[in-house]
Amino acid sequence: MGLEQYRAEISRQKREAILNAALAAFLELGYDRATIDYVAQQAKVSTATLYKHFQSKADLFGGIMAQVWRADQVRSAPIPPDLSPQAALTQIGLEYAQLLTNPIIQPLFRVIIAEAPRFPELGNELYRQGKEPFLKRLNDYLQIQVASKNLTIEDIPIATRQFLGMINDVIFWPRLLIMDLEIDGSEIETVIVNAVETFLARYGSI
Repeated sequence: MGLEQYRAEISRQKREAILNAALAAFLELGYDRATIDYVAQQAKVSTATLYKHFQSKADLFGGIMAQVWRADQVRSAPIPPDLSPQAALTQIGLEYAQLLTNPIIQPLFRVIIAEAPRFPELGNELYRQGKEPFLKRLNDYLQIQVASKNLTIEDIPIATRQFLGMINDVIFWPRLLIMDLEIDGSEIETVIVNAVETFLARYGSI
């Protein structure tokens, strides 16, 4: 490994240590009480080093979102237009369920809900990196299917939210509100199958 590669690897390791320390601090103390100095101390780096990677606490929180959802590039990839509506909806439903059942998502949501009145940027960052990629991918796919007359949808953005909402309402929100409520793989699969069938029954071309 050359000197330049070595430095890049050290920088990567420090960035990851900062993000891990910040995530632990935000979950333990909340966004407001978790200071930059405290995160740097927990990550065993200087405050100056932390600022080289992240310009602000909000930027640091955005980095956490990106770390938690490293599959962003996968979730941002267009759905192949030749994929049948049933297959496409099932695929994106499974990917969305995977996001919602990530063990860190519920604790992060609780932090954001508690802090959002004072720090609305937290909710914005969560939406931008969490749900928005799914909305955009599904919306783009549905536009193609409607143009090809494979589906009949008057309001595509509403239909997109309806589909993800059918999954969200069963898989995520009850578990956020009821501690230790579990949902297994077979239940998740059933939720998605039912959501796909309901969506196609409403919007499938006759």
